[in-house]
Amino acid sequence: MIGGEIAALGTVALSMPLRWLVSDEHLDRAASDQPPVVFVHGLLGDPTNFIVLRRALGGRTFASFAYRPRLNYQTLAAQLGSLVEGVCATAGARQVDVVGHSLGGLVARYLLETGGRRLVRRLVTLGAPYYATGFPPSELAIFGADDPLVTAPDPLRGPHGRVRVVADCGHLGLLYHPTILKEVAVYLARPGLSAVPARGTGARQAA
Repeated sequence: MIGGEIAALGTVALSMPLRWLVSDEHLDRAASDQPPVVFVHGLLGDPTNFIVLRRALGGRTFASFAYRPRLNYQTLAAQLGSLVEGVCATAGARQVDVVGHSLGGLVARYLLETGGRRLVRRLVTLGAPYYATGFPPSELAIFGADDPLVTAPDPLRGPHGRVRVVADCGHLGLLYHPTILKEVAVYLARPGLSAVPARGTGARQAA
């Protein structure tokens, strides 16, 4: 696991000079018949953290919500909502999909819980802190089994929802693990949402 986190940290560092790839995003109305994808990085993260995931998602339209380090996720959620509204207007879309890592996932989840569900078709969170309540029905919450910062929910005590726990994966590794890249791509490409797992069966191990 330590080796995987070191490799992920190296990928983060090497991606930073590529910021020009995500600094001038064009929301092309004809780019895809799928909703735009909005990425929300973690506390000390950067939009370049999602470069590998962008490639895995193929020909989608992308946008990024970038913010200076702060812990007030309520304020950040309101700002994210404004950005999402702008993305919808520019791209001619009714909704977006959102992918958030760490604090970014908490920000996005709070947006959904405070009136933003009409704007977000699906939410994917990667190692995002959570409350005792369940996850929103549209959220796929992915956790690393070896994440020292955010532990996965207890499969029996909850909170419950659409939860995936990936073995041999730490906190930064959630951004680059091949199982997760595939899981996110499949979930966002799915034409409809499946039923949320029943209480007590929300978490499973993803190989």
